[in-house]
Amino acid sequence: MTALRHKVAAAIVGVGAVSVLATGVANAAPVHGPAPKPVPKSTPVPETNCTLGQVEKALAKEDPAAWKKINKNPQHRARFEQMVVLTKEQRKEKKAEWKRAHPTEAGIVQFLKDNNISMHSPQEKAKMKAERKATMEKVKATCSKY
Repeated sequence: MTALRHKVAAAIVGVGAVSVLATGVANAAPVHGPAPKPVPKSTPVPETNCTLGQVEKALAKEDPAAWKKINKNPQHRARFEQMVVLTKEQRKEKKAEWKRAHPTEAGIVQFLKDNNISMHSPQEKAKMKAERKATMEKVKATCSKY
């Protein structure tokens, strides 16, 4: 019975954490200052021989649904542009910087991860990860055409 209570408590805390995260994400833009400056389309993208503009065009061609999702929200597009021009090491540092600046949110994310609390099953998450990887490989392989 105690194990069941722990699971129920973890689920309740998880739901609360998700609502805190959702609130934080909804309010993120005003709290964190002005939107980042646009990245020039001629900026090279690491691990490719392409520019940001070429990568965006290749993504629009290879995965129109993903591109539409990124492109429909100016904040999503700005974040995509900011992140895609960073090296893998720079992205890791950016993530660590975010964790230092937002310890509460980082703790919630870690809690959700540690307790396998997600809107998606492990199989769905694995499938989505594989699809993203395949899309990235297609974009890398075709971006120089644009």
